[in-house]
Amino acid sequence: MRAALFLLIVVGAVAPRVALAQDAGRRQPAVVGQAPLDASAPVVVHALVAPDTLFVGQEGTYELGVFVEHSVGDRMRRMEAIAPEMRGMLAYEPPPTRSDFAPRIVHGRRYDAHVYERAIFPLAPGRWVIPPARLIYALPLTSSFFSREETIELRSDSVVVQVIEPPLATRPADYSGAVGQIGVDAWVDAATPRVGDPIGFTVRVSGAGNVKLFPRPALRVSWADVVPAAERVDAREHVLGVHGAKEFDWVLTPREAGHVVLPPVRYVYFDPQTERYEVASTRALPLTVAPGTLARADSGAPARPARLALRDRYRGPIPQPPYRDIAFWLLLAVAPIPALALAVVRRPRTRRARSAAARLDAAGTGRARDAAGDEVRRTLVAAIADRLHVPREAIAEPRAMERMARRAGVSPDTAAAAAALLAELYAAAFDAGHRGESGTSEPPADVAARARRIYHDIDREARPAGAWPVTARRAGKVLGIVVLLGAAVHVAAAATGDADAERFALGVDAYRKGSVSRAMGDFQVVARHEPRAADAWANFGTAAWEMSDTADAVLGWQRALRLEPLARDVRQRLEFVPVSAARDGASVLPVPPTAPAVLAALLWLVGWGTIAWRVRRGRARDVRARPRMGVVLVAAALILGAGAAVLDRRLALDDLGVVARVTPVRAVPDLGAAPDGMLSTGEIARIAQHRGAWAQVDAGGGVTGWVDAGDVLPMSPD
Repeated sequence: MRAALFLLIVVGAVAPRVALAQDAGRRQPAVVGQAPLDASAPVVVHALVAPDTLFVGQEGTYELGVFVEHSVGDRMRRMEAIAPEMRGMLAYEPPPTRSDFAPRIVHGRRYDAHVYERAIFPLAPGRWVIPPARLIYALPLTSSFFSREETIELRSDSVVVQVIEPPLATRPADYSGAVGQIGVDAWVDAATPRVGDPIGFTVRVSGAGNVKLFPRPALRVSWADVVPAAERVDAREHVLGVHGAKEFDWVLTPREAGHVVLPPVRYVYFDPQTERYEVASTRALPLTVAPGTLARADSGAPARPARLALRDRYRGPIPQPPYRDIAFWLLLAVAPIPALALAVVRRPRTRRARSAAARLDAAGTGRARDAAGDEVRRTLVAAIADRLHVPREAIAEPRAMERMARRAGVSPDTAAAAAALLAELYAAAFDAGHRGESGTSEPPADVAARARRIYHDIDREARPAGAWPVTARRAGKVLGIVVLLGAAVHVAAAATGDADAERFALGVDAYRKGSVSRAMGDFQVVARHEPRAADAWANFGTAAWEMSDTADAVLGWQRALRLEPLARDVRQRLEFVPVSAARDGASVLPVPPTAPAVLAALLWLVGWGTIAWRVRRGRARDVRARPRMGVVLVAAALILGAGAAVLDRRLALDDLGVVARVTPVRAVPDLGAAPDGMLSTGEIARIAQHRGAWAQVDAGGGVTGWVDAGDVLPMSPD
């Protein structure tokens, strides 16, 4: 294991040496008496491992001794060491540096000893070499307090450790690798268990040794179902070695009522002090298991029946919630537009624009009749062009005006009248331009009134701006296409639904006839083909539970519950696996997010409608002055929408996984790293990221780390 940078000693004028209190009976490190000292060197560094031959898993001590000549130590300003990389070994954090040893005298020179100790545990047999450690210290160049300093670096010698396997000839068959001096104890957390009511059972393994790597003992109980649960480590590192305890939990579900006995748990370990295999054993625990009917009547805990019932009717896929549709969000996005547009448009105007009819009435006032005819013609063409939303050049000719008017929905008579009036005005203007003021061709006296009447007819008959010209033939074609498309989609959906329903019925029939594995496969096919089929997922989980496949059972039931948060049958069955709901990641609130989302949308629409109505009635200033009903409704919609988003996120499957088997959780993605905890079969964990064959998970309750990616089944079908 790679050791971190650590501060070994700080000495000098600014930071004087601090001696630790010397304990009675404390052993003296071997490096203090065995390190060879060169009297010509002011500082000597030496390292060793005691003992130099270790069994696999046996605790050894890495000792780094620094011997400082007394006069040099008084001048030192700083000193630090960098520990070497220890391959093939697990190293624990070091205790405080010790300097409470008698000085060594070499050729009349006094050397003060400072020792750094670290507990190490070899993980594999062989000859292992620990590289040299580096020591860096500084000395001032002069006796002045402000003098510059000289930095000096030293290296210790390499250390060779011989690691051997515990003896194979006398190794018991149930030995699992524990090394140290160990004792065990056990207890049950329920005084009077009942059939079908889960109880907790804990075994505590304590003593001296590599506590973090103590293996889980074997547990066999004939009268109950056994599910491994959590592990807890309490390790303490100090100068005399690593001590502590590791607790292993199981969940027991009794299947039989009456007087039963939890058998003693054997724990075989190798004692490196005596070089023999030893056995620690717990005491037998007698229990009285009450019948399961009492458990259901008194405690309300669900008892597992002989065979769980299936959902025998296939209802098809659960409809997508409305907020998954883009039309839902488009409707919400459009809702504020009327109120905002009215707030911008409805503001006081200093000048009212004249209507087209008023402009036609005023055309030619006070002018000669030929000039008046020209102005009426120009005004009429401009007004009709604005109404039909076409350029003026497009209707400058009578026939063009008649054609554009007909295209906009104007009746043939009105279009012909407009074209005739325009031709008459053109003729009058042409004649007036050629004959001069003495000519006899003049526009009619009522030309302005006629022009205004024709414009009103066109304004009444023409379609609104942007309206699509719908004819009976076009409407029939569009309706036919829509009907055909709808029929095709309906037929395809019906065919798919019929196939899924048929496969679902085959699965139900196979389950009732005892072919549970075949039924499980049928339900899985339907669920994979239609991921929102809650009935298929629920039955898949039930069949998996009957096949003793806890991971797939939890996966199916969790998928069904997240599609139907109000499904009581699935929620009750998840209680058969207590570890599946023991962490935060598995909790599903019995509140579907669709209801608050739809209510929030309604409040949003009504709120903005109310605001638009108030602005339309001229009360925009009151709305800005103090919040009224519309603003309150919009705020309530935002709060409900946020709650619906939180509920929807809790039901998401994209980063969830089900633990397929008991697996250790490690702080780093490395098989050599010590486990920080255990995940049990059926637990739900959030997958943060993948790195090669490792997955970083968060199971809630402070359990986070890296696990083998193959031990976690993703809940998302993708």
